[in-house]
Formats: sequence, structure tokens, C-alpha cells
Amino acid sequence: MIWVTERTSGEVTRVDPTTGAQQVLLAIDGVYIGPQHEGLLGMALHPELMQGQDNDHVYLSYTINNGSADDPDPTAQIVRYSYDEQLQQLVDPVILIEGLPAWNDHNAGRVVFGPDNMLYYSIGDQGANFGRNQRRENLASTLPTQEEVDDSNWRTYSGKILRLNLDGTIPDDNPELVGVRSHVYSYGHRNPQGLAFGSNGKLYETEHGPATDDELNIIEAGGNYGWPWVAGKMDDSAYLYVNWSEAPDDVNVNAIPVPDTVPQFPESDFDGEIIEPVATYWTVEDGYPIGEICGYICDPTIAPSSVYYYEASEDGIAEWDNSVLIPTLKHGALYVQPLSEDGTEAASAPIAWLSTQNRYRDVIVGPDNRTVFIATDAFGSASQKYGQGLNTSVLHNPGAILTFTYGDDGNVTRFAEAPITVDEAQLASSSTDAPQEWEDPATRSDERPESAAVTTGEADVSVTEDSNIAEVAALGAPKYADSCAMCHGPAGGGGAGAVLAGNKQLDDIQFVANSIVHGFGYMPSFGSQLNDNDIAEISTFIRNSWGNEFGVLTTEQVQTVR
Repeated sequence: MIWVTERTSGEVTRVDPTTGAQQVLLAIDGVYIGPQHEGLLGMALHPELMQGQDNDHVYLSYTINNGSADDPDPTAQIVRYSYDEQLQQLVDPVILIEGLPAWNDHNAGRVVFGPDNMLYYSIGDQGANFGRNQRRENLASTLPTQEEVDDSNWRTYSGKILRLNLDGTIPDDNPELVGVRSHVYSYGHRNPQGLAFGSNGKLYETEHGPATDDELNIIEAGGNYGWPWVAGKMDDSAYLYVNWSEAPDDVNVNAIPVPDTVPQFPESDFDGEIIEPVATYWTVEDGYPIGEICGYICDPTIAPSSVYYYEASEDGIAEWDNSVLIPTLKHGALYVQPLSEDGTEAASAPIAWLSTQNRYRDVIVGPDNRTVFIATDAFGSASQKYGQGLNTSVLHNPGAILTFTYGDDGNVTRFAEAPITVDEAQLASSSTDAPQEWEDPATRSDERPESAAVTTGEADVSVTEDSNIAEVAALGAPKYADSCAMCHGPAGGGGAGAVLAGNKQLDDIQFVANSIVHGFGYMPSFGSQLNDNDIAEISTFIRNSWGNEFGVLTTEQVQTVR
């Protein structure tokens, strides 16, 4: 059976891998569900589960809210449940550790059971110094003091991988860091969503880079992995640590170039020792047009959501032997990264397999070692495999588990090759015979589902400075609901996207138009999905709703930023 956690429902479900039949084992009360990064996060099954050894335990991590709905104060905790085989339910929760750092971004939350009978848990940096959390101090390289450990104050556990006894206490053989032994096993991580042990005993980790340099790491006790001082390898390429938490209050965080009054450090300024990645996806030179092609989807990262060590043995997938499998959110592909014989190095560049227009969240391989199960996200943006654009929010199999089976004759169709270049992608997207957005890759049918998002054609009337604000906003309202409300909220209250209600930044016409056309931070580009008048109408709607009174944004002003 496949055991599944669902972030937003707080449910643990068993799924029959043959029939797809589902059985809910637990629905947790009190899980704090945020728009994208909070909720039920990780799960580890005790290796002796259902083996009659009195270890029928399941370990779950999730966020709770210690504040109010209007002023949330989230933390994370790890809770042990017992599986009652007669009831077929998870019962008797025991909190092993609570008060762990959590926020609205980069919580990671992967739980794995180690071969040393310990729990390993990944915590992200909560998005500090980035996007909507640009002014928050990044603590990924800050280590706990003895006083904090004595007080069970885990605030500096952000950006760390923890190692815990099965009762949640600190193992006696955990590394001492600056003279303090804590749960911290390694540090200097950004958003380590992938964590898995290989049969060789090595702990593999994948984490998201800022706009380049997603990482595959081997985790070592006490290791510093560089973030936020270093992204990927210490090569001074396409990354500069800009410490916005120490910037003057009057500095505009969107200023280009970054003002000299904001502390800025090239990677080579860091004088400590770091453990460099086994591989990065991908490192580019300074000057690469980050964010300018189709928003963050076209930046040189793959968005690794998990990691799985694979050995083919006799009956498995020979091409994957001694590799790690990395599902990707942006590319909707499973990257197969070959390893050296001892598993410590990348033997070659990865190869992308099993490509679909989805966001891949996790992967497991069945007991036959040749059936691959991939879980997909229910929403979000990904590379566009069908249609004229480079990115899309239209997912073909949202919120699903996909099955891929290796052929009995030892052959399997590889559905994607290694990443193409930006120029090749742009050329392909402009091809007149490109498959349609909703063309089914299996049947080639272009029948459009009723629920498909609508991309409007050219508008009959442009928005000008003399246009009536209310009339333009009325045109923009349904388009906002269709394209924007999922992230920014139906009433502009925010969520996965920024809060728009009462947002003074909306007074900046160029910022608004540029963000929608080209994307900004986590926000994808909509320039290829919406025409100039659509964007003008949506912009005018958000600039004059929920307490905002900033006037029209014209079609010509949108055209200017394209």
C-alpha cells in the first residue's frame, strides 16, 4: 500500500497501488493550513511497522497556529502516531518536539527514518531575505546557543537538518557546533525538501536554489552547506548575498540596481568552510536574464521536490542503476542523476524522464522495482509542454498519483530528454505546429475540458487615461478571479501570493505592470497568457479594490514594459 499525506486536508491515506482505492487513516485536527508551505508536511514509517515488534509507529510533521487567523504565529511539530491494525486507524498521538520554526514560506518538513534508528527532519529558511519575507533575518547559518537549547528555544533551527532520538530528544552523538550539542545535524540550507538514505548509508538531500543552483548534497554531520552566503558552489556566478534584513528602512526592496547602502557580499567573501554540492541544477554566468524570459519557470533551476535512491538489482530499470531520482516541480519531469560507483559524485549530467505537464511532488518505486509512482501538485505553474507559451498554470493531472511501468522486454519509452536551451525553448514555443495547450499527449485530442482557464484574445477597446475606472475594473474583476485569485485571494488577502488589499506598492504603475508581464519572485509571468488590455484591466481592478485608490493603468503603460 502507498501511504500518502495531504498538506491541506491534514489527512493520511492509504492507496491501493493496483486499484487506486483510498482509505483515510487519520484526519488531524488543528493543522494550520497556509496557501502553499504550511500544513501536513512529512511522514516516516517505522521500519518494523506491522511486523509484530510493538513498533507500529508513524511519524508526522505539521504546522500549527499559535496566533489568530488575522495575526498567525505558526510553528511546526513532529508527532508520533500508532497504527491500530484492527481499526485501521492512526491513534494515540505523542508530540515528540514542538515549537520548531515555521512561516509562510520554505518550511521543507521532510521526515525520514535513518538506518541508525534516528529521525532526520529538514527545515527550510522560511523564505527569509527573499520575496515577501525580504526584511526577515535569515538564520540558516546561525547556530543555537547553549542557553537556547536549555530553554527549548529552537528559533535558530531554520535552514537546518535535524537528527533526533525517537522520543524527540537530542542524541548524545550529535555534532558539537561552536561548543553546543543540539538537534542540529547540518546547517546552511535554503529549502531542503528532499531527504533520503541510500542503501550505502549516505544521506542524500535536494534543495531549492534562489534562481540558479538547485542542489544535490550528501549530508555530513556538522556540515555547513553555505546558504545564504553561497548558492551552489563558491564560484561567484549569478548570485550575490544581499542582506536586506540590515538594509536602511527607507530603501526600496525593488530598487534596481541594489543601492550601495544595502550590505552585499559575493560568495568568495565567505571565509568559512562549506561542503559543496554533488551537483547543481544549473549554474550560469553573471548576466543571465534571470526572471526575464517567462518568469521564474524559465530560470535555470528545476525545483527539486524530493529525492529517492535507486538500485536496479537484477529485475529493475538498468538505465537507473545507482542513481538518485529527483522529481521536479517546474519541469514536470523525473530527473535521473547517475552516481559514481561509491555514490559520492555525479557520474554525468542528469536525464529527464517521464515528462508531463504537471508539477511533480514526490516519487516512489514499487516492490517490483520497475513500477514508478509520482505524486503531482494540485495547482501551481510549470513548464508548458503543449501550446505556444513557455510556462502555464494549466496542469494535466493535478492532485494525482501517476503510474509508469517499465516494459517487460527491458525497454521503456523515455518521455523527455536532457533540458533544452533557452533559445531552443523559445524557438519551439513559436512554432506554428506546436501542440495545443489542452491537447492530450496520449490521444492527441484537442478537446478542451470545461474547467480550462480562458485566455482571452485581443480586446476591442484599449484602456486609456480617460477610461472610466469603475467600468475598467468591472472588466478586470472576472479576469482577476480566473488568473490571480488562487494565489492572491478572492478579496486580495494574499496567500501563496502577496496581499493586495491596502498595498501601497500598487501605486507604482511600472512595478504592477512589470510584475504581471514578466513575473516577480514566486509569481510567474503572465505576459504570454494575457494580452496588454487584459493586464491593464486586471491592474486597474486591483489598484482600485479593497481600499486601494490608485486610478487606471493603461494599455500603453503595459506595452511599455513588455
